[in-house]
Amino acid sequence: MKNNILLYLLGLILLVGCNKDEENKYISFALDTEHNSVEGSFVQGAELLSNCQASISYVNAVGGTATFSSEEVNGIRIEKTSLALDDKAGTVKLRIMGVPVELGIMYLPVSVEYMGYQYETTVSVVIFEDTDPSGSIEFKMEATPITNMKSTVEIPFTVLPTMAAVTASELQGLNVKITQDLNTGQGVVTLIPNAELLSGTVEITASFGARTPVVKEISVNAFSEGAGTVESPYQISDADGLNKLRFALDKAFILTDDIEVESNWAPVGTLETPFVGVLNGDGHQITYHINAPINDSQAFFGAIGTGAEVKNLNFSGEVTGRNIVAGVAASSVVALENCNADNVLVKGENNLAVLIASGEEKDSRILTIGKDFPTLINITLGEMSASELLDVLPLDISINVVTNTTNADISYSFSDGKITADITNGGFENGDITIELKLAETGSGSNVISLPKIITIASKKMNEGGDGSESSPYIVADGEQLAAMMTNAPSSYIVLQNDIQLAGEWAMIGEFAGDLDGKGYTVTGLKINAKDANSGFVKTNKGTIHDLKFVDVDVAATKSFGTIAGINQGTVRDIEVSGKIVSTNTGDLLGGIVGDNLAQGVIENCYVNLDMTATCGMVGGIAGRNKGTGSEAIVRNCTSEGTLTVTGSKTRIAGIVGRGEGPDLIKGCLSSMTITATTSGANGVGGIFGANNNNDMKIEECMFTGTVRSGNDVGGIAGVGVNVLNCLVENASVSNTVSGSNGNAAGICGTNKKYATNCIVRNTDISGIVGTSKAVTGINGNYQNNGTTKGCVVESTTIKGAKVQRISAINPATVSSNPGAPLADNWTYNVTLLDGNNEDISSSAIDDAAGLDGGTVSQAQMTQSWYQSLGFDMNVWEWKDGKLTLKNVGYKRK
Repeated sequence: MKNNILLYLLGLILLVGCNKDEENKYISFALDTEHNSVEGSFVQGAELLSNCQASISYVNAVGGTATFSSEEVNGIRIEKTSLALDDKAGTVKLRIMGVPVELGIMYLPVSVEYMGYQYETTVSVVIFEDTDPSGSIEFKMEATPITNMKSTVEIPFTVLPTMAAVTASELQGLNVKITQDLNTGQGVVTLIPNAELLSGTVEITASFGARTPVVKEISVNAFSEGAGTVESPYQISDADGLNKLRFALDKAFILTDDIEVESNWAPVGTLETPFVGVLNGDGHQITYHINAPINDSQAFFGAIGTGAEVKNLNFSGEVTGRNIVAGVAASSVVALENCNADNVLVKGENNLAVLIASGEEKDSRILTIGKDFPTLINITLGEMSASELLDVLPLDISINVVTNTTNADISYSFSDGKITADITNGGFENGDITIELKLAETGSGSNVISLPKIITIASKKMNEGGDGSESSPYIVADGEQLAAMMTNAPSSYIVLQNDIQLAGEWAMIGEFAGDLDGKGYTVTGLKINAKDANSGFVKTNKGTIHDLKFVDVDVAATKSFGTIAGINQGTVRDIEVSGKIVSTNTGDLLGGIVGDNLAQGVIENCYVNLDMTATCGMVGGIAGRNKGTGSEAIVRNCTSEGTLTVTGSKTRIAGIVGRGEGPDLIKGCLSSMTITATTSGANGVGGIFGANNNNDMKIEECMFTGTVRSGNDVGGIAGVGVNVLNCLVENASVSNTVSGSNGNAAGICGTNKKYATNCIVRNTDISGIVGTSKAVTGINGNYQNNGTTKGCVVESTTIKGAKVQRISAINPATVSSNPGAPLADNWTYNVTLLDGNNEDISSSAIDDAAGLDGGTVSQAQMTQSWYQSLGFDMNVWEWKDGKLTLKNVGYKRK
């Protein structure tokens, strides 16, 4: 018996929280009190049975575990119980225990602890009276077995006492709904099957207080016969029954008729959860179709595992997938027995087979197309034909020319695997041909065909000379030659002969492992519509791209992106980029030069002047992320200018590198960007660096002269920084500007990990609206992982906010977890402190070189030798125009 809530007491509770790391992930979670209910029999003075349960509804969950409990009220309670929550919305059932005391309607308060927060809801319970506790329960209901169950079945019942609770056990694939009139005792049990129903027994229980419950058992079966065992397999006669294979991967089935599946079939089983049961076709045929040209592992079975039996079965129809496509199974570790799929048309891009495309029992002949399948056949001047290896196995395939706009004669030789274009007969024009590949012309495999593949045939020269070696690189003179050589000779040496004007959208290069030398020339009009992850001028660079300018770049990106390389594992140096980038990616990774700088990738001596607009996180004017392995990924002597605007509640945003996740190095970089990430939730925003996830990285000899505005932790060098040495913030503006922000604003690091040593903040405005225990400071705000501040100077700077300090928000030595060394040797000159009302409170500062406000020096004292006494290295710094400045910072053109 389910009692609806009579009173909406608490409404929807909406709490938004953030975790403690710099990513500030936000959740919203609500208890849907209005839809709470109970089931079972609640009778005064009687011990509650196990079927007395409360259903608690929720929305906006993000997975994980919640703990439920209630204090005892009116003799009943819910013991503390931890349950997993589904993503988004759902309902959990909790057992109610105890002995009700008073009659009538009561409200049982339920406490929920989830993601570190406490929530409250309530559920109404009606307590009935049993005037004859020793009496019996009369429960009348037909319990006739139900077979071949495909639609809803209603079974009426009558129960006395009329207020007795009627509840049902659970059975996978079957929804049981019970309606009951408490005045008459009459009701209906409604059984509603779904696709997952196989067979089993449902127990319908009538209970009331202390009386002995009465149980009725109803046997249900989605099939006409069978129990799913080898001795008694489920008998399949139609498509609905066939579809149940995917919900019973370890059961036994047998066909009793030919079956045609009208809807688009989804493969049964995966490599993680393969089909391990029995399917005996008994000589019958399954006709099915799959149309999924962008999906891999397409066949009737996605995967067949150890112990399975598939036998005596014929297949017909059509299967279209991408990679690993077959007539019966995409993968199998067992052999098929007496099965045939010659009447299945198999289409895909790669790894195509008649029966089984992969696994221990794959077919002996599988149509496999290699990564070097040609996209261009270039007939050089003076020649009448050209051939390319088709890179396909087996060689004895046949090809079908679907379209040919070139008037070239096309032939294929399976003796050497070459495709040839011949223009001897004249009338040739540059253009495309479209071909299909077939396993064989006759016999098994004739219905295995590749999806159409396009090959361009051109008679112009692919280059202006050279053989692609280091001593004789390929010479390219226009955009077509550049694209052709980088695509077809991606491991070669290539040089530009002159400036290049690109036309139309750039067809991105997949992987480049050669050497592209721009010789200082300019490429104009690079236009990219980036719809794939890790896109860019090249998707992955494992070689060297250098000495090249890109002007009027125009990028629209919906996935991760870097202008020069989506992923860099090689070297990008002496590159200039100007133009605009608009990213609507809602995930991560965007860089003005490189999206993801991985392994031992190097970005050196590069310059950007870009207008960047994004909705993603991990955004950097130079690189979205540094993720070094082994030694380190390096960004060195680079400069970023222009604007960077992030409109989403994202993290790890900066003028040079957004995110660091390895033993990385950022050195000698300069940014004067205007960086805006002020949406509530934006966090880890810095003039040079956003936020790190590895305490081995270093930020050294960098300078920021721009403007950076954030929603939470923000710094002139880093939002969340680590190992900061010899850095300068000058003529800059740093602020967190969102009301209710929960971060620090600081001249160097909003949050500092490890150390900030020998850094200078000069002629800078720092302001913020900060959260609890946060502050606006000249050098560092919060500290983590043994962070500290030493030998730093703040000069001619204004610091404004509700809580302001000249050097540091807190003493790092007092941090409860992983405290750092005490503050030491930090100094200030001409620093103005303003409170939240813009009142000058500079006099409240306490002069102490080891304190939060640092010591005070005069301008006359701030000599080169004085800085050296603090540890400033004159190999890095220089005394110029009466002040200390960095010697070697930013982009330097050769």
